[in-house]
Amino acid sequence: MELFTAFDRAVASTADVVKATPARQMSAPTPCAEWDVRALLSHVIGTLWLAEALLGDQPPRYPMAPGGLPPGDLAGDDPAAAYAEAAAAALAAAAAGDALTRGHATPLGEMPGPALAGFTTLDILVHGWDLAMATGQPADLDGRLAAHVLGFAEQAITPGTRAPRIGPALPVAPGAPITHRLVAFLGRQP
Repeated sequence: MELFTAFDRAVASTADVVKATPARQMSAPTPCAEWDVRALLSHVIGTLWLAEALLGDQPPRYPMAPGGLPPGDLAGDDPAAAYAEAAAAALAAAAAGDALTRGHATPLGEMPGPALAGFTTLDILVHGWDLAMATGQPADLDGRLAAHVLGFAEQAITPGTRAPRIGPALPVAPGAPITHRLVAFLGRQP
């Protein structure tokens, strides 16, 4: 699957979950043990703003460490609108020129565009699954997209890069659905 297509589809998948997240569930726990729904939404929105900055080689609007939280609540009173604004900015940055193929300076050092796009796509898609699980929404991911992200994760995530945010891979049954295989590889109980 082409890099931009995967990123666009991950953003759209998570957008559907964000739109359907009830305001009354903002304090609900998530599969990300240290974050409730509101914090998870802020992380996802912050990740999109960070992607806009990194892909555009500019300072971020909302500085945050990769895998962390922005300094404030980015979800606000209308998480779907906040997500849509950040998503549009990130997608525009990804579509600009050679943003997905050239190298970029990141807080983790110089990173090739395909790796930056892969990590951002993984983060947005899997946290969409986390949000769906936390709010009782359907959590099956598009099979082709999940397979693409799992392929990237299996190549890019090593034992040394798992900590502190990605748990050890969990076992899954042979023939388990691709969504289960992806989230289990990332330390989540399917």
